[in-house]
Amino acid sequence: MKLRVFILISLVSYGTFIGANYFSSHLAVPMSEGAISGKQVWQRHECVSCHTIFGNGGYVGADMTHIVAQRGSEYVLNYLVKPPVMLPNRKLHHPGLSGSEATQIVEYFEYLDKIPTLGWPPQPQKAEKES
Repeated sequence: MKLRVFILISLVSYGTFIGANYFSSHLAVPMSEGAISGKQVWQRHECVSCHTIFGNGGYVGADMTHIVAQRGSEYVLNYLVKPPVMLPNRKLHHPGLSGSEATQIVEYFEYLDKIPTLGWPPQPQKAEKES
């Protein structure tokens, strides 16, 4: 009897696992060609060494997950093409990208902004002072 219950629970658990993986493996938001090429530019320039996406990556630069919603596409595009002068004590300086590369990265950021993150990554909160 115990063996039958164990086998039944194992089969139900396995079926639930397979079903969850099947439905989660499909992208909720399809990726456009521009977003794919923007991701390739992101990887080629190793932007993740300084910047973060979905809480993963470097911590020197800003989190880029929702940068388009925060700053706007035009601002990000201008920043990537003509980056501001950075302090000389920085290890890496932001490279200026070509117009087409910047446009592709902005398309990638627009794609990232459409992905439902349910509040992830969490925003830092200030600790309350104890009296």
